[in-house]
Amino acid sequence: MNLGMHDGPLCSRCHGTALAGLAAAAPCAAAAPAAAAAQHLAVAAAALTVACAAVALTTLALLVCWLRGRTLARRCSRLALELGREQTRRAQAERAWRDSQAHLRRLAIARAGAREAERRRIGRDIHDDLGQHLLALHLDIGSLHNSPRLPGWLREQTGLLERHVRLTIHALRNVINDLRPAALEQGLRLAMRRHVDEFARLSGLRCQLDIAGLDGPAAAHAANAPFAALETVLFRLLQEALSNVLRHAAASNVHVTLRRDGDSLVLGVRDDGVGLAPGCEARGTGLSGMADRAAAAGGKLTLESQPGRGTMVTIVLPAASPGRPGRATGTAESPQAEYCE
Repeated sequence: MNLGMHDGPLCSRCHGTALAGLAAAAPCAAAAPAAAAAQHLAVAAAALTVACAAVALTTLALLVCWLRGRTLARRCSRLALELGREQTRRAQAERAWRDSQAHLRRLAIARAGAREAERRRIGRDIHDDLGQHLLALHLDIGSLHNSPRLPGWLREQTGLLERHVRLTIHALRNVINDLRPAALEQGLRLAMRRHVDEFARLSGLRCQLDIAGLDGPAAAHAANAPFAALETVLFRLLQEALSNVLRHAAASNVHVTLRRDGDSLVLGVRDDGVGLAPGCEARGTGLSGMADRAAAAGGKLTLESQPGRGTMVTIVLPAASPGRPGRATGTAESPQAEYCE
């Protein structure tokens, strides 16, 4: 509308209408920014609420984690304490077990020593008492048998009596030798050498004997009953091992070793025979008896064998040297090798 084209009253009326329209449009124009500001405030309030909720949840999660970590730390402390106590109890139990094993070994050695001393006493009494009486009886019967005044019909009887007495003396010597082998009176080294020599001579096998770390002749140990008992056990085990080789191994060579290893005596017997099949040792061959004899002396027996590759028997016994049982005295001797054909 071109307001400049009207003059007079018409112009005044148009002016009023325009002013009225402007007055009506002014509130609407003022209300639009207020609504936008209110909307922005609402959005900001919602964002602040969400942020506060997130902070609260994060704080709660951190509190829960802290409480859980504290609980786990306490539990770990208790477990560490219990573990320390358990380790202490286990160490004490292991120490008590080792002490008990050492005590049992000492008891086994002492028992073997007492048994050996008693066997020596019994053998000596039999030799000095019963042996002398049998020897006197044998001499008297021999004198009677050779008497020219003895009737012929009685001479046959005296000859039979003389034979029985001679067999009784021989059996008595075997009993005394079983109680304490006479070969050990000259020492374990000499006894083993003689026995291996005799075994090689009778069996025809080639035998090698190696001895190292023993303290001279057994005369130095004669008063030490535990060591004498170990000598007897070792000698008997050697006899049984060589007997098993002869009966079962079909070997050509035998290697016997005896050495001191710390507080132990180690006897080894190796052959190049047919060996043993798995499980064969449980069906005899004297190995179970040897294991029992070694265990009774506080030691152990181990067996290594393969079919066609021979057999190795190793016996480990706790040593007891004179003066300080269980410890070696003197210096170790250089190994000696004895070959027998």
